[in-house]
Amino acid sequence: MSIVTLSILVLLGIVLIVILTSVTKLNAFASLFIVALLLAMITLPDKDVVGILKEGFGSTMASLGVLIIFGTIIAVVLEKTGGAISIANYILSKTGHGKAASAMDWLHFSYCDKKR
Repeated sequence: MSIVTLSILVLLGIVLIVILTSVTKLNAFASLFIVALLLAMITLPDKDVVGILKEGFGSTMASLGVLIIFGTIIAVVLEKTGGAISIANYILSKTGHGKAASAMDWLHFSYCDKKR
């Protein structure tokens, strides 16, 4: 397949994702999955699309699985011990209820920025 054909297919895929998420209100993950599967079937007709999908998803989950598990454990511990409520109350005491959303955005941005 030529580069022009592939480029057009990618652009059509992006348009389809936007339509599926905005017009039909389909979940973003489901939209991405459906379009990726369609593009794979169109561009890789002789390949085992399901095998390629399983291989790619499996390698992603292998590298992210431990992080997801530890993040879930920390979230459950914070919820069960009341730490999440304490953090939320502290942020609300410093910013007020009207600026809570922007304070949480700033907190997330500053924390993630320090990790880099």
